[in-house]
Amino acid sequence: MSVSLLVRSVSRFPTRINLGISLQRTATATLVSCRALATGTRGSRGHGWYVNYRAGKGGRHLQGEYFDRDVEECQQWNQAILDLGSSRVYLDIVQEPHSKTRPPGEFPSLNELTGTKHRITIDLASTVMPETCQNFMDLCTLEQEGYKGSVLYRVERNVGFCGGDVLTNTGKTGKAAKGTPLQLSIDQDPLVLWHVAGTVTMLVPNVGRVDSRFVLCTQSAFHLDGINRALGQMTQESLEIVTGWGKNLLTKNGVPSSYDLIVVDSGVVGTDEAEAVSA
Repeated sequence: MSVSLLVRSVSRFPTRINLGISLQRTATATLVSCRALATGTRGSRGHGWYVNYRAGKGGRHLQGEYFDRDVEECQQWNQAILDLGSSRVYLDIVQEPHSKTRPPGEFPSLNELTGTKHRITIDLASTVMPETCQNFMDLCTLEQEGYKGSVLYRVERNVGFCGGDVLTNTGKTGKAAKGTPLQLSIDQDPLVLWHVAGTVTMLVPNVGRVDSRFVLCTQSAFHLDGINRALGQMTQESLEIVTGWGKNLLTKNGVPSSYDLIVVDSGVVGTDEAEAVSA
């Protein structure tokens, strides 16, 4: 499904079509790398920039690069994409006191954990991004080299929690469900979701490729648009849980140091496995 077709498909919800046009430009920018060198006098001085700024016409040097993003509209857009068809998955994550004896990157013994378990529920845009979402769902159900036993290895300031290194638990490696890396086409799996609070996004080690690593965004991170591959949205209850972790978690150079966040189970909601866990 092309981005232009998606723009038409979701234009029924009450928001400006400029949002769709902006998203199309963001996705297209990942295919072309270019830089225009300024040759004129237009910039921070000249051409009445202050008059335009006072009139609310923008000015990146004063308001920030993403001053024109309307968070509410971006949320509406994301929901419209999910309404076209989605799949629900879950990650059961235990909040465990930090182990000083377990070497960094070592996979913990899941039978010995005593911390509080939280269920993080995620809706994936599986109709619009079938390959990206299928890879994530497969990683949720794999017994070996899947998400079970992996940790949230880093807290990225003003973004969220990083996890999904199913090989070394350090964040330096990753593996797609059926191999590494997974090559994706922007035409078949377009970049269509904005990075707002609650978005789940895949890290992109190389252009057009993903493995298993993901980020649970606790804040809007528009600088990731067109770079990372957002594929779904946490439920509101799950977002509140993840945001709560960040309020009392101590880190050292971004690595959790007061307690560990360990994925003890994961799956696809609606399967026999997920129903058995819920029972």
